Amino acid sequence: MPSGRFDGEVALITGAGTGIGRVLALAYAREGAKVAIGARRIELIEETAHAVRAAGADCVTAHADVTRERDCIDLVGRTLDHFGRIDVLINNAGVPGADMNVAEMTLDNWNQTLAANLTGPMLLSREVLHRAMIPARRGNIQFLASTAAKRVRPRKAHYAVAKMGLIPLTQTLALEVSEYGVRVNCLVIGLVEGELVERWVTRLATTTGRSEEQVRAHLVADIPLKRAVTPAEVANVSLFLASDAAAAITGQNINVANGYEMR
Repeated sequence: MPSGRFDGEVALITGAGTGIGRVLALAYAREGAKVAIGARRIELIEETAHAVRAAGADCVTAHADVTRERDCIDLVGRTLDHFGRIDVLINNAGVPGADMNVAEMTLDNWNQTLAANLTGPMLLSREVLHRAMIPARRGNIQFLASTAAKRVRPRKAHYAVAKMGLIPLTQTLALEVSEYGVRVNCLVIGLVEGELVERWVTRLATTTGRSEEQVRAHLVADIPLKRAVTPAEVANVSLFLASDAAAAITGQNINVANGYEMR
């Protein structure tokens, strides 16, 4: 069995089928945590669960679309039924939405993007707080926002608005639950290596007529460290914020962006 900073604790991670979510699940498992994971594609979360169990950690899975209130309620309930506690909630699930100018925006695209990136994390936090963390008088909640909220791009208003909403949500929630010993922080993530960015690169190449190599070079040109963030780097910051080493940190928006937010 693995041992580490989170022995005996339970981490609930959404969007854990691929990318950052899968890396987060494995990172917490290797540090001794039991892991609950949810995502829309059940075959992908089962792959993550297999890797988590291979790392020696107990794992429970659930099909969960965070845009649906019932799925959020059921995911928290399934986790509590299996483990009896939730110590860390990482609201990682999100979608980019279809790229559209505001003048062309469909209500469905707008609403679905906000539901996945902002409303779902609120619902999960609500459920975890009143069913687990407030009664236990301890816990850690993390939201994953994006530098897209701070440095906007055309055709991404819906995504920027949704991710920006996580910043005041973090601060407000941190104030509301501090008396219960619950800490709340937000990781503001820059360009991250992985499937989501690769799909975005392909879309940009198609719409601009540039090659994918040219698009990638353009995306990192304004980043001081001239590269994308790795999912492992995001996981390292998450582990720190959930640990006792960060006991004095709450209500903060931590940039994990290779300096991009400075430009």
